[in-house]
Amino acid sequence: MMQEYLDRPTWTPIEGTLILSGIHPLPGCADIPAGGVGLDGKLFPNVGNERFSDARRIWRKWSWRCEDDQENGEDTPTELPPDEFLIWCEEMDIETEWFRLYRALIDYKSQANQVDVIPAAIVEYATNTAIAVDSILIRLGAGEPNAAADTKGEKSSPRSPMPVPENREHLSTEEFAAALAVDPQSVRKRYSETGSYHGVRPTKLPSRRLLWPVAAVKRLLNGDTIGD
Repeated sequence: MMQEYLDRPTWTPIEGTLILSGIHPLPGCADIPAGGVGLDGKLFPNVGNERFSDARRIWRKWSWRCEDDQENGEDTPTELPPDEFLIWCEEMDIETEWFRLYRALIDYKSQANQVDVIPAAIVEYATNTAIAVDSILIRLGAGEPNAAADTKGEKSSPRSPMPVPENREHLSTEEFAAALAVDPQSVRKRYSETGSYHGVRPTKLPSRRLLWPVAAVKRLLNGDTIGD
């Protein structure tokens, strides 16, 4: 079944979310289901387990991407080739056991836009053998089983702040985050929880796009306290 998913020309975002969480996506599904069958044949009668937690986490990050695309006037894809969805997950620091397994099974070459799949015999072994994912990875020569887990909590390398434009009164969320050298999703999450980002309150347009005042950004960068 894993080979079958890899052979599909595209995944919908919800399909990719479930597949990389180790859950079979139901045909036509549009959201996280209330239960399901794992890629290893295990039955999950409810969502109270790690795989569904992983799925909700991936789906939440995809929702943030949709909102960012809307702010930037871009169309969010409704289907992606499997390798492109894997690349997006890696860029978003998404790590699951099944993502590690798929990453070991597929070697995506972004420059050539070409996918090299590990021989079908190994894929079949990984699919049909009901053993732990770590054991599969060892069999594939993907390194120590806990290598990815050890780096789960590590933070990415520090970002370099973007200079604040002098001839602008407002910044988009992406520009605001870049000026503060933080991730746009961090800004969006804090805004959704408090209505501001460390006291800086944006203007929300009818299109739901957020505009952040440059003057307040400069004050924040200068170390001034901005009241929430």
